[in-house]
Amino acid sequence: MANMSNYLEKKVLDHLFRGTPYTAPQSVYIALCNDTLDDTIILGSALPEVAGGNYERKEVPSNPTKWTAPDDDGIIKNEEEIKWERVTWEDTVKAIAIMDSATPQQGNVLFWGDLTREKVVTEDDSISFAAEALSIQIDN
Repeated sequence: MANMSNYLEKKVLDHLFRGTPYTAPQSVYIALCNDTLDDTIILGSALPEVAGGNYERKEVPSNPTKWTAPDDDGIIKNEEEIKWERVTWEDTVKAIAIMDSATPQQGNVLFWGDLTREKVVTEDDSISFAAEALSIQIDN
């Protein structure tokens, strides 16, 4: 996943070059999406997000114990597995979005990426991303 949203690109540019404050979220939230995504997605309300049952976005705190330090190529990864267990919903997951809000269909997309292989999820199934499976790079 190496796609920064237009929303975050504007925030970073305003912060770096215009001195406009940007406060990073204390946590980010992983959203599962049932359609592919593109760079025009700015607000969570436009997100084709999984819904129903016990679906919720997964929180990953913004701290060094949850994310690797950027490597020489500028890639950062999740330190721990991110898992949805025994789901009570059914859908096909095709992409994920990293959000600044825990509430589905709310907040801003920060980063997004289509999965290399979509995952059909059925009731009582689970879906997970192993440690270091999510790679985030601003410049690719």
